[in-house]
Amino acid sequence: MIEVVMVLSLFVIMMGVVVINLKPLQESREVQQFIQLLTSDLHYAQQYALTERAEVQVKFNNATKEYSIYSGPMKKIKAVDYPDGLYFQEVSTGLVFEYSSNGTIQKGGTILLRSKRGLYKIVFLLGKGRFYIEQL
Repeated sequence: MIEVVMVLSLFVIMMGVVVINLKPLQESREVQQFIQLLTSDLHYAQQYALTERAEVQVKFNNATKEYSIYSGPMKKIKAVDYPDGLYFQEVSTGLVFEYSSNGTIQKGGTILLRSKRGLYKIVFLLGKGRFYIEQL
């Protein structure tokens, strides 16, 4: 009987350690999924500008914890909430980027994406509307 209690006690302790170690992994995965979604949405905004021949804006709003994609000044195409613990910080430009009707970025620049676990740099390049995201 004592052996069973000992084995069960060890099992409970080991399960507690596993659950504690999963929390940072979940936060890291959540940030990676958000970056993948952001990348897809930025490509979508560029494609929308090309196909609709319209100017498209991408606005990051830390107060409401969302980024939005607009066609023209008023038509909201998409809005995405981002997880708690994420914060966009302007570096060389504001938190609004605009694709012209031919898919190029009007004004290049850099913004930072801060999370509890890391820092990411998002660079928008002039020319063909390209961008890249790298972890710092």
